[in-house]
Amino acid sequence: MLDKNNITKIVNEAIEGSDSFLVDIKATNDNKIFVYIDRFDGMPVDECARVSRFIESKLDRDVEDFELQVSSPGLDQPFKVIEQYEKYKGQEVRVILKDGTTFEGKTTQVQENEITIEHEETYKEPGKKKKTKKINKEVLSLDNIASAKTIIRF
Repeated sequence: MLDKNNITKIVNEAIEGSDSFLVDIKATNDNKIFVYIDRFDGMPVDECARVSRFIESKLDRDVEDFELQVSSPGLDQPFKVIEQYEKYKGQEVRVILKDGTTFEGKTTQVQENEITIEHEETYKEPGKKKKTKKINKEVLSLDNIASAKTIIRF
């Protein structure tokens, strides 16, 4: 089985000095390697191909036969690293906390260990017929987030 730490070092070497950042690496017991990289301005296919060729040049197929796939994580995948929160800053995200609480709103701030989300709350005040909308800001610790991903609307 391939060593995930070794693969991580190789990927970091491949993307060093570029605009790309590492999101995740998955290595299975049957030597399938999935590398997810991204950029703030979108991930070009030729960058995925370049990183893939670099990784293959550093691994020896005679020692371990492997299957390698390098891609961006995709819009439907949960965030894994702080850079993804930064990339989607100002856009709508769905955040599920470890206690099950869910927030949907725009990410307005991203800091080292926390994010701030603005979300709209609708409530009815006693004695009034119309519902009132209020903007709430929630500061969420990354340690308390179980899952976060961008909301895709068509």
